[in-house]
Amino acid sequence: MSAVRLKKNQDRRLRSGHPRVFSNENEEYAGPDEDGDILDVMDHRGAFLGRGYVNRRSLIALRILTRGRDEIDAAFFAKNFERALAYREGLYPGDDALRVVNAEGDGLPGLIVDRYGDVLALQALTRGIAQRADRLAELAAEVTGARTVYRRGDPTAAAIEGFDDRSGWLVGQATATIEIREGPCLFQVDLEEGQKTGFYLDQRENRALVGSRAAGRRVLDAFAYTGAFAAWALQGGATDVLALDSSGPACARAVAHLARNAPPDAPGRYEVREVNVFDALRALEREGNRFDLIVLDPPPFTRRRAAVDAAMRGYKEINLRAIRCLRPGGLLATFSCSHHVSSALFEDVCRAAVEDVGRTVRIVSRVDQARDHPVLLAVPETRYLTGLVLEALE
Repeated sequence: MSAVRLKKNQDRRLRSGHPRVFSNENEEYAGPDEDGDILDVMDHRGAFLGRGYVNRRSLIALRILTRGRDEIDAAFFAKNFERALAYREGLYPGDDALRVVNAEGDGLPGLIVDRYGDVLALQALTRGIAQRADRLAELAAEVTGARTVYRRGDPTAAAIEGFDDRSGWLVGQATATIEIREGPCLFQVDLEEGQKTGFYLDQRENRALVGSRAAGRRVLDAFAYTGAFAAWALQGGATDVLALDSSGPACARAVAHLARNAPPDAPGRYEVREVNVFDALRALEREGNRFDLIVLDPPPFTRRRAAVDAAMRGYKEINLRAIRCLRPGGLLATFSCSHHVSSALFEDVCRAAVEDVGRTVRIVSRVDQARDHPVLLAVPETRYLTGLVLEALE
């Protein structure tokens, strides 16, 4: 088998459990290989470290699939699918919407598989996975019992890694819009046009938390996307809900979701506005609009480490406005979904916002991504969603 030999002292991170080898850590490639092929990884003395797939055009030149000498074949992937599925079914028995494979978190870097009922949505985020996508879809369907598998493209990953970013059905074919149940709520998932693979599964536990604290409260769902937090709030007994988003299609879906999930006695208790959310938060503050529960779940403010400072200014702005719009005793559930923003950094920016407002605010809980999006202890990048639930005491 072809191999890559690392430079001296460049094996420490790999030995600590991190699954990535960067291009500047490699001393040489031995044997014929093409990007996407499986290679052994050796330290500078030739000691075996693991086996993974290569992409020499990428900053991440190799991603480890195994620390042993396993054959990387259909049986290898099927075994990993079975282990990943068993973990999820232990977390959420009977649920029809969950993440089955979470890339490095399940030892399969570059692969995302989400289940919506009997349909799987697959994303290939690396060249090595993209080259195997058809076979991986078949194996995932066999292990999970899914009827169909839809591949969802990712143009950014395709441009970086150099692979065909095609979307479409890999196994069977079905309608691209699927209804799922999440707790007491029903949602429509759009495989073709929705964000990620169609739905933000990583917020499932945080939506339930918001729903559990919504009774008797006036709720603001900012950056609402298709209104999932707002729907949970209505189901949880919110007196009224205002959802804000800048996307017209997302707002239309949010209206449908709130109508679908509003209790029979709740007509007129919700509103969806298509607006620039930054501007809307300023206007709500200026108008004296106050809420008992506010959710801030914005899209990533940065995908690059170099832009973290600008992202921090954005996070401070929206949290400052939200804190000013809270009534005494009100709750703010606020989130960041970029792995470049650590939980400590996010807490710092929220603290700075509170200091500028001059209110007394306490931390009710620290939250992160749902448990079906597991985090590897040795790979801090796998924790990308961080959040706080804050309470204004005065």
